[in-house]
Formats: sequence, structure tokens, C-alpha cells
Amino acid sequence: MVRGAVFPAVLRVFSRNLRRASATLGALVIALLVIAPAGAAESGGKSALEKIHERGTLTVALYKEFAPFSNDGGGVDVDLAEALAARLGVKMSPMWFDAGDNMEDDFRKMVWKGTPLGFGPADVMIHAPVDREYMARIEQVKILAPYHRERFAIGRQLERLPELDSLEPFEKLPLAVEGDGLGALVMLSADNGRYRDKLRVFKTIGEAIDALKSGAVVAVLAQQGELEGGLKDDVRFAIDLPPHPVLKIRQWALGLAVKAGNDDLAKALQAAMNDLLADGTVKGIMSRHGVKHRQP
Repeated sequence: MVRGAVFPAVLRVFSRNLRRASATLGALVIALLVIAPAGAAESGGKSALEKIHERGTLTVALYKEFAPFSNDGGGVDVDLAEALAARLGVKMSPMWFDAGDNMEDDFRKMVWKGTPLGFGPADVMIHAPVDREYMARIEQVKILAPYHRERFAIGRQLERLPELDSLEPFEKLPLAVEGDGLGALVMLSADNGRYRDKLRVFKTIGEAIDALKSGAVVAVLAQQGELEGGLKDDVRFAIDLPPHPVLKIRQWALGLAVKAGNDDLAKALQAAMNDLLADGTVKGIMSRHGVKHRQP
């Protein structure tokens, strides 16, 4: 699940009278915001963290069908969300959601606005890319607390593909990819399309890994954590960095995202994540799910 697209901007045009009224109202709102303490919520003057403690739950946005991170009610991110909630002295309440067309959609639905039908937002979204471009561009979201570093890799069947020094074997041997991922786009265009005929596209990486285990394909290109969790050190398979310059160097950190302005919650989550990294909890959680922890 690697996402990213154009950031939309919406502009409304008001009449002259409405602009004057809005300006007066805007000045009043700004004055009230200046008086209100940092991180205070709109209603009741309570901050996001105070509301969480009051109700006793931390609502965490979690991707559906994203093994081994979050799938069928469990996974790395689910366990990590529960550990974060425990550090705050509350219980974790999952808010499961389907990935949108791009990362901006996910942030809008799950972090700062919610959907038109009233679903979301959550208190915090987990598995958010700690990316400078997003952080500079999406002012409604604060991204923090990197806990893991992800990258692309190729899981291969050792018997049929004992070595992988280049992409050349995939001119003859089938390679599985996720349909809408960066890996698929790169492999479709690599070396002037030499590997298109043997490219097998699946809806999810889970399905691709099942095809690898059954022998329907010889290799799978995916995020390394997905491959590690799916293959779980099975001696029949090896996991390598892709022999392609773009995919080999592409790495990114994973962290948390909260609504901008919820500074007290952000600080509490950052402190909690620091503790979980320092005492080995994050590494232990990942190990239980077959993922090798990579420091961000």
C-alpha cells in the first residue's frame, strides 16, 4: 500500500455582503482562538487528550486487509495501537477503513474531517507515511512518532529461482505484483516493457503471496514487511532487495497522524512511542508477526 496523488484545493466565491459578514465573524473567531489554550477542542474547551481520558478510549484508524499490519482484527499495527492506548491509560477502539484512492483521501476521512456519512475521524491514524512532502502540504494533519522503516523487496521461490542478480529472469518466469502499487507501475515500464508478459497482477499482496506458495508464480514484489509476515521465514523462500535502482533505494518511515492543533495528544503519543521503542515493545510486536523491525 503505497499511496500518493494530487492534493486538491477548494475555492468558494462569496458575494460582497457575505464577505463583509464573514470578515466580521472571522475576526471574532480569531480572537477566541487566541484566548483559548493550545490544543483546546472546539466544544466545551476540552483538549483532544482530555476527551480521550474522559471517555476512556483511544480511537485508532486501521487499514483493512493489510496483513501482517492490520487484518482480520489483528496485526502489528493493532497490537501497537493497543500498547499506545495502554500508555495513555485508556483502552484502544479500532476504526477500520478501506484505503482511499490516495493518501490525502485517507487523511481527510480518518484524521481531520471524516466522511459525509459521519464515519470518522479517529483520534489517531497508524501506519501513516512520515513524508516531508505530505507534512508540508497537508496543513490539517500532524505526522509524528516514526516507529518502523519500510521498503520494497522480492520474495522468491529458491528451487526455481536460486539467485536474483537482475530482473532478466522475469522475462520467462511469472512475477506477482499488487495491481495499483508503485511496484506494478515500475515493472510494467522497466527495460521498455520486457517483463509485461510474465507480470501477474493481484488485488492484494496476500493473494500474491498465496500464489507464490502454491507455485503459480515464482516471485512477488511487495513491501518487505508484507513478505516477511506472509512467508514467516519459510526455508523454501528468500527475500531480497529488488535489482532495480528505483525500487532498491525507495524507503519510507511509518508513524502516526493526528489532527493539526491537537498538540497535547501529539505530545502524549510521541512520548508513548518513544517508550515503546526504547523498551523493545515495538520490536517484540513485529517479531510476533514475522516482521523484522527496521529503525526509522
